[in-house]
Amino acid sequence: IDGRIEALGKPDEWLKDRMECLLCFENVTGLLVNGSGLIHGHGEAWWDSVSHSHRPRTVRFNGVINMVYNGLTQKNSPKNHISVHNCTNATLSNLHLIAPGDSPNTDGIDVSLSNGLQILNSSIETGDDCIAINSGSRNISIARVACGPGHGISIGSLGRDGANETVENVKVWNCSFNGTQNGARIKTWAGGLGFARNILFENITLIDADNPIVIDQHYCNGGHDCDHDKKTAVGVSNVTFRYFEGTCTGETAIKLDCDKKTRCRKIVMDHINITSSPSSSERNLNSYCRFADVVSRFVSVDLSCLDSEDCLPPAPY
Repeated sequence: IDGRIEALGKPDEWLKDRMECLLCFENVTGLLVNGSGLIHGHGEAWWDSVSHSHRPRTVRFNGVINMVYNGLTQKNSPKNHISVHNCTNATLSNLHLIAPGDSPNTDGIDVSLSNGLQILNSSIETGDDCIAINSGSRNISIARVACGPGHGISIGSLGRDGANETVENVKVWNCSFNGTQNGARIKTWAGGLGFARNILFENITLIDADNPIVIDQHYCNGGHDCDHDKKTAVGVSNVTFRYFEGTCTGETAIKLDCDKKTRCRKIVMDHINITSSPSSSERNLNSYCRFADVVSRFVSVDLSCLDSEDCLPPAPY
């Protein structure tokens, strides 16, 4: 793909057929999509007038085996820019995904039910998660991705409405977060089942990230639909944050808000050097840690984990 592919930019025409994607690849073995072109989704025509659930993704790969998607620029998707679902052995590389920081639900890459995925050497500037790793995904490697603006790189959310959902064996390394709402984040809903385990975030650069490190077992979509009084939770275990360096614009550099019964287990914080951004008047940073089993080494903020419900977590985000 060279040159430009332009979406229609008229939601009424698309909504007649309720298309889920503008470019759709399904049940292909051995797929190469390559080039230096631009795919313009013209999502600006959708964001204010059409609900999130009715907007199409720009590119979707479904049931694809042995895939390479390389070199393209995508701009202003109506919904998430790229969806990878039920795919095996896929490489996405040298991509540039662009949308305004306030554009709604314009995730960069959403991954679900996929095995053996690499996301490499890309820049993602969107209004939601740069990358979201969702249920059924395993053996995922993300390297040399520049994220920002956006909501960071997220595992989840998992377990909404009591669902049993799993993610495992994820490595995120040599990535940067510039002006993002979050950095490295794991988010699960109270009442869910399943697990997020064997996850590594390593060699991460932070430039004015609001919330650099987050594990939230009480995620509730920005403060909506919150009910923390549930009997189950998605398990979070074997998670390592290593060699984080940079600045934070918020007050809470590390937030580990875990479930009282399930707990977050085998969490490692190693060489975490986060300082307050000069734009934030260099306030003293703090952490919030509840019901987590943490081993910490060389962490620049005090990380005292409590087994108590007396302390209230920071405001949801």
